[in-house]
Amino acid sequence: MIRVALVEDDCNLLDDMAFNLRDEGLVVVACADGPALDAHLAQHSVEVVVLDIGLPGEDGLSIARRLRRTHPRLGLVMLTARTAAVDRVRGMEEGADAYLGKPVDVRELVLVIRALVRRIGLNDEPLDEACVLCPDTGMLHLPTGQTLELTPSEVLLLSRLARAPGGQATRRQLIEAFGARYRDYDERRLEAIISRLRKKLDSVCPGTDSLRAVRGIGYVLGMPLVERPRGTTLA
Repeated sequence: MIRVALVEDDCNLLDDMAFNLRDEGLVVVACADGPALDAHLAQHSVEVVVLDIGLPGEDGLSIARRLRRTHPRLGLVMLTARTAAVDRVRGMEEGADAYLGKPVDVRELVLVIRALVRRIGLNDEPLDEACVLCPDTGMLHLPTGQTLELTPSEVLLLSRLARAPGGQATRRQLIEAFGARYRDYDERRLEAIISRLRKKLDSVCPGTDSLRAVRGIGYVLGMPLVERPRGTTLA
């Protein structure tokens, strides 16, 4: 069962969305604001948090930024009436995996949640043709049966890309996956990690363009990748 925390300050909309998501087979906890979400996460785990941006007190962007640091494996979906391109880019930079405008079709939201859970590797069975990242061991398992040993920085980077829509993440998202402040980070360090990781991937996946730069944005994976949750092992 997929566990979802839904954060929305409009109580009527919150109740309505929670009811419809549960009707689709999801386990949903309804939270009116950031403190209610924090209280739930302190005692329970979820796979996905669905955030309204315009919340009282701490807004959704701030919550997303904080959750990305403290709960890096959470799937984050933002719901907002702000649908301009600049707002979508900012939402993604703050850590959102998906950004949907209001009013949202619940069926579309369910599809996004399920796709996100599959992408970040929380489903029970990895794709047969996908590489499988095991953060506990620092190993990348290839469909060919080969394994590749990774550094902690390479694991963090691949983990962030595995959660990103389409396997694409901005430079800021990758830097903040290391727990660093974007403005204080020397981007040459990121480029060095990317370069070393690309050489490793190309050595076992030649000709796949496994990790490529997207001009003016960041990087994108050119291979299917799922991530195993910590504490689990491959069969």
